[in-house]
Amino acid sequence: MTAMTDLIRSRNFWCCAIACLLVSCGANELFAQAPVAPPAGGTTVIVQGRSLSFEWIITIAMCGAALFVVCRSSRRN
Repeated sequence: MTAMTDLIRSRNFWCCAIACLLVSCGANELFAQAPVAPPAGGTTVIVQGRSLSFEWIITIAMCGAALFVVCRSSRRN
């Protein structure tokens, strides 16, 4: 019980609680927006077969860079 009391009395707990409340209010405003109706008489273009190779290359390069940084910064015993 004392651990719960200490948690509620801590300043970090209340800062995190207020931050979560503000983020959830902002997210609710974003998610509550009505979808936009398509323009009347307009055509919709759907592109088939788009290649995602450039995105895959960027993703693999960033994962490799992160792994390199983590491995280089580890202590060697």
